[in-house]
Amino acid sequence: MRKRVLLLAVSCKTGGLCPGGLDLDEPSKWIRIVKDDGHAGAIQGREIDFAKPLDIIEFDGRPMPQGKQQENWVIDNNSCRKTESKTQDVLDWVFEKYSYTNFWGNYKAFLNEEEFNAVNMPSESILKVSEVDIYRNNNDKWKIDFNWHKAKFRIKGISVTDPDFYGNNDSVHFDNAYIVTSIPKEIDDWAHPETGEKRAYKFVSKIYKI
Repeated sequence: MRKRVLLLAVSCKTGGLCPGGLDLDEPSKWIRIVKDDGHAGAIQGREIDFAKPLDIIEFDGRPMPQGKQQENWVIDNNSCRKTESKTQDVLDWVFEKYSYTNFWGNYKAFLNEEEFNAVNMPSESILKVSEVDIYRNNNDKWKIDFNWHKAKFRIKGISVTDPDFYGNNDSVHFDNAYIVTSIPKEIDDWAHPETGEKRAYKFVSKIYKI
């Protein structure tokens, strides 16, 4: 099936990249591009013609849903080509068109097992946020804190996989931003040592200053 996608994130993933964006034939829906390995693995830059966020790509592909990530697709026959690029002006349209602009039912950095099992909405979200702080925490992990108008308090400690910030040395503050945020395809096998609770950690794959 031929697809056109406006890339909104090309984030870091173990072994490579995790690209995703809006299906331009049905922009209320997301397409995440994964490796055809049965595990939704990372792809390499050459597989998406070295496209970046806000580029439009075209490819022949097929759905490859896994777990909570029902939006996953694979590219067939090395068919992906970058066709054009957009500016950040398109983000207001994206925010208006995309169907899921919430945070999976809580204001935490993770979902517990019960919350994760109950998820029946897209695994990708777009939020408009303010007072954004991106920083390295005491465990040498990159995190983001932000205010979101639907939250009763500040959201803190969400992991960052945006390569524009991931691994940088300097903390960053933005007054306002659009962020692309996700949940994993399955719950983490790791259990909290004190509670025994298993968790699915949310992450932010792209940050756009506005």
